[in-house]
Amino acid sequence: MSIFDFLKTFFDTFGNYITVPIIIFLICLCFKTPVKKAFASAVLIGVGLKGMTFITSAFGSVLSVLVKQIIEYTGLNLPALDIGWQAVASVAYSTDIGMMFIGVGLIFQIVLWLIKWTDIFMPSDLWNNYSIIVWGSMLFQLKDNLMLAFALMLFINLVTLLISEVVQKRWSVYYKYPGCAMTAPHHIGDAPMYLALNILLSKLGMDKIKVNPDTIRKKIGFLGEPMYIGIIVGLILGIVGNMANLTSMTAWGQIANVTITCAAVMAIFPKIAGIFASGFTALTEYSRKTLKKSKYGKNREFIISVNDALGYGETATLTTGLLVIPFAVLIAFLIPGNIVIPVMVLPSLPYMVEIPVCLSNGNIVKSWVMACIVFTAKILMASYWAELFTQVAANAGFESAITALAGGTLIIGFIMSNCTAGLITMAFLTMNPLVIGAVVVVYLVLYVLFKKNKTSVQDYLENLALGKITSEQAVTN
Repeated sequence: MSIFDFLKTFFDTFGNYITVPIIIFLICLCFKTPVKKAFASAVLIGVGLKGMTFITSAFGSVLSVLVKQIIEYTGLNLPALDIGWQAVASVAYSTDIGMMFIGVGLIFQIVLWLIKWTDIFMPSDLWNNYSIIVWGSMLFQLKDNLMLAFALMLFINLVTLLISEVVQKRWSVYYKYPGCAMTAPHHIGDAPMYLALNILLSKLGMDKIKVNPDTIRKKIGFLGEPMYIGIIVGLILGIVGNMANLTSMTAWGQIANVTITCAAVMAIFPKIAGIFASGFTALTEYSRKTLKKSKYGKNREFIISVNDALGYGETATLTTGLLVIPFAVLIAFLIPGNIVIPVMVLPSLPYMVEIPVCLSNGNIVKSWVMACIVFTAKILMASYWAELFTQVAANAGFESAITALAGGTLIIGFIMSNCTAGLITMAFLTMNPLVIGAVVVVYLVLYVLFKKNKTSVQDYLENLALGKITSEQAVTN
């Protein structure tokens, strides 16, 4: 068995519940964390990840039935089925180049931090690298060009880190995880659209519509608590999913089940996220102590990359994500050019809305509008890649893809709806040095501009989120 076969078997066997804690344990030891505390951190992170999976899996199974009913009564019949992130991970780790990037990417991310290209220490969320790897794996299978595939993955990594630094302070402040950054590429790739929309909607005066958990709580008292917001949102979703059958007791039984499930997720998920977050306490403490004594840590900020699950259960985030579900199904039915039936992505929508929620400081209405617009772009991006992805997945031996092609249908995972990575991959697939060079130059210009104005950019986003910038100033600044 080659080293790549071993790595693939290891990742397939243990998954992120084991690999992420192992990585965190090793990183803790590198920063001179006592073994006992390092081990405790690893266990907390593993328990947190597993707990989140228990909740989202149960939540997903309830929502999936509801979504299928909505699809049935709307008559949605499209050739590409969204089957979830697992398909994307399978393709990412199906090639030697995918497994090679585990090691190369880890070294690359450490070097970027050591040379101060970025202040974000990305290896602490190594698992989410699969959503970088899939693009390189796909290009490699299509073009059989090892060097170009590696260049693509490393470049997407660079772009991901740049965008992450832009939104890092806002995300960290809003979700109350100091010194942390959410670097999941499949979410960060949407951030440029959200940044532009946030400014535009502020210019249009949408910040005046104050709908966030605090204002809801003040207006309606105890019904504004997360658990009761879950009941309200769940009731809306349940009714939407049973519009064709509201006169039956069965329908109202399902509505009640969806309602209490949403309330449970709202109440329980933040506690599980707290367990997960506590696993990073020792790493944060000892890394900063160690770095203060090191030449690499002098006069700089140390930012730890964390999993996107940390924001999922926050009240405005979960509420916004759930409210996007009916729109997501509706737009799939209406928008010209779409071929994807969104299914597995729907319970994951609260992950996708973390950036608009934090940029708007929890404004549910503004976040919902931004998320709906961006989801429209994402479903078109997923439609663009569906045929190619299915072919590549079938070539990699992914059974669902083989079955889909045999039946004249397609599959896709919404990780492939990453608009930034998708556009970059399109440029690299041309294999035209001028096109690729132009993309790299744009990145370098933006990188230099941001590094020179980092404080100003982050302060602007803070002031915009907190309402300290008027609608007239939103663009002129």
